[in-house]
Amino acid sequence: MRKAFTLMEMIVSLGILAVVLSFAGAIFRVSIDSQRIAQANAEIMQKLRVITDQLDADFRSLRKDGEIFVVWGAQRKAGYASTDPNRFKSEAFERFDRIMFFTTGDFQTYGADPERGNVARVCYALARGPSANPAEPNWAPLQKPYRRMLARTQHILISPQDEDHALDTEDFTTEDWLEWNSQQEVDRVSLEEWKRVPQSEKFNMLSVIGDITVADGDRNPLSTTEETARGVLIDPAEPNSIHSLFCRGVGQFMVQGWSDSQDRWLPEVNPNDDESLEDSDFPLTSGNADIDAENDPGLWYPRGGSSLSDPNFSGPLDQEHFNEIPGLGRALKFTFTLYDSRHLIKNGRTFTHIVYLDN
Repeated sequence: MRKAFTLMEMIVSLGILAVVLSFAGAIFRVSIDSQRIAQANAEIMQKLRVITDQLDADFRSLRKDGEIFVVWGAQRKAGYASTDPNRFKSEAFERFDRIMFFTTGDFQTYGADPERGNVARVCYALARGPSANPAEPNWAPLQKPYRRMLARTQHILISPQDEDHALDTEDFTTEDWLEWNSQQEVDRVSLEEWKRVPQSEKFNMLSVIGDITVADGDRNPLSTTEETARGVLIDPAEPNSIHSLFCRGVGQFMVQGWSDSQDRWLPEVNPNDDESLEDSDFPLTSGNADIDAENDPGLWYPRGGSSLSDPNFSGPLDQEHFNEIPGLGRALKFTFTLYDSRHLIKNGRTFTHIVYLDN
């Protein structure tokens, strides 16, 4: 008589096989997910190294005799309703800061016929992208955090051969401003000539570079550029703008300066982290209830004053008092949130990097 499996034995065997296969599938999925997360973290760490290495290189030879232009911008994150108990907390806000400065080095343009120079004007800012409607550009705060782009524009200062080729923005149109700020790589001007640009023209330059309206103490506009002319526009359809793209997936970009007198980094949103914004370093709307996103504070060293209050700072904005100036101080701290290209790490990873300015 030939032996055979009973029906019950077959059912038990199939049940055991199903359990084994389900465990194997779960282990396989966990392994694949772990590998993907590891790759996402590796991508983020690579972005971190690129950003920090470039910041170190740019600030290593900072020209303190040049101009430094900083715009500090904070906006409340989406999802924090007016009744949310955490709406005043610092984590409820994200930063869209911008910084422009001059530095020395060996710089070269990207074009087919490269030009070289030893002084460059460098700017870091979150960029805006193309839009279906040119009148409504894709501003960084309106983008998903993992889709935002950090721009680094580099304009090499090269003295013009004649006046016809010198930097002259007086009659610039909106298209001219965008091309100058987002696509060009050379400023036909020396550093000393840049500092001597008439104020009316300089205000327009700074409004485009800083993506703001430059105003006086009473908030009367001093710049006349159109809103669509401002900021860095990175458009894949415009190849000359691609060199301004420094890193994709940068959710926020924050710049702070160390204050010895206050023993903290400036500026901060709600430094006391209480249920009020009254102690914030940022301008407030009426009633001290919110951040005034339309009037970002800023610093224009050494031509203009810092809007950050520091009762212990009485010196002028000059090189002699550089390490005491609110918003600059002895060091700058950069904070940025980085995302992987697949958006596997949903909230990204936030890092800080410090560069020292008291050398």
